[in-house]
Amino acid sequence: MSKMNKAKKAKMSANTGTSFKHKSSASTNPYRPDPSGGKPGSRFRTRATINRLNMYIAKPDVEKMKERPKDPQAGRIQPDRRWFGNVRTVD
Repeated sequence: MSKMNKAKKAKMSANTGTSFKHKSSASTNPYRPDPSGGKPGSRFRTRATINRLNMYIAKPDVEKMKERPKDPQAGRIQPDRRWFGNVRTVD
């Protein structure tokens, strides 16, 4: 390998793995730069607002939510007599 390939490879590996080095101006990026430069009266969304809107867009995994536990005793709490001691019922 030549020196140029090694240097290029080292530079590429240093840039991967973090989202802070790549500043995008997408409206869904909470770390995007302010387009108005911080001028008063700008309608720049806050980081909390962007994260909240991204949460609304993200859909839950319905298959995982409806999945039944493999162990039949996993989601069951053993009943206790103390819970049903002073219970009044209407006849």
